[in-house]
Amino acid sequence: MDKEQPSPSRARRRFLSTGASALAGGLVAGAAYSSAAANQSKSSTVPALPWPWRALDPMEAGSRAYRYYLDLGG
Repeated sequence: MDKEQPSPSRARRRFLSTGASALAGGLVAGAAYSSAAANQSKSSTVPALPWPWRALDPMEAGSRAYRYYLDLGG
């Protein structure tokens, strides 16, 4: 039982609609990315390197990570 092949006009229409959707999505994503990048560069200032070193307590960091994992339903 052979599967019926779609007609060439249907395949072409599906290809064109999929391509148009992908193109539109790419344009929207590109515009959103460039807008976000422009806004971010204006608003954030990065401190000079090297950043100050802060000592961490390994037990405290581990217990916080474990609690955070459990709170999210890990």
